[in-house]
Amino acid sequence: MRDKPPEATADEPERERTRRIGSDRAALEAFYAEHYPDVVRYFTRRLRDPHDVADLVADTFLAAIGNATGFDPRRGRPLAWLLGIAHNTLRRFHRQREADRQVAVRFAGRRLLDAEDIVRIEEQIDAEQRVHQARGVLRELSATDRELIELVDIAGLMPREAAQAMGLLPGTVRVRLFRARARLRTAYDIQEEIR
Repeated sequence: MRDKPPEATADEPERERTRRIGSDRAALEAFYAEHYPDVVRYFTRRLRDPHDVADLVADTFLAAIGNATGFDPRRGRPLAWLLGIAHNTLRRFHRQREADRQVAVRFAGRRLLDAEDIVRIEEQIDAEQRVHQARGVLRELSATDRELIELVDIAGLMPREAAQAMGLLPGTVRVRLFRARARLRTAYDIQEEIR
């Protein structure tokens, strides 16, 4: 069963004035003058930085202005309503501070990228893209030609060493390398033109 609404009291004009603070400048000025000291006290008991106190007092009154039409005088006095807004404002403030602290912890010890770092990373990205392209082109070669390219051009063997490792004649290896490299250049040039 719901409580009966309180009977009209001397506070009734203040309660009605509270509902008008979003649209009536005189009501807002009276409300602010009356409750400002209480809101400041609320925050000074909980915070050490005067700038934070001033910011949160302002945020509280702005929230009250925005929610003034929702004030229900049956639920209590305007000061209780306003301190409830102050409480919620303080909770949001602490949550944001904690989130900011966690971000700072995550980035602590990490240095920001300077222009040279960015250039170096961009070069690495470009190089990786070229390697990816080259692998695609290599897949187009026969298994034997791919193995020769890998042994000579990547592993650094001499053609005669690659011939010995694969059991081929050195002349055959030189011809196959020449043709495989030509196909790679052509395929790579075509891919570059497409890009």
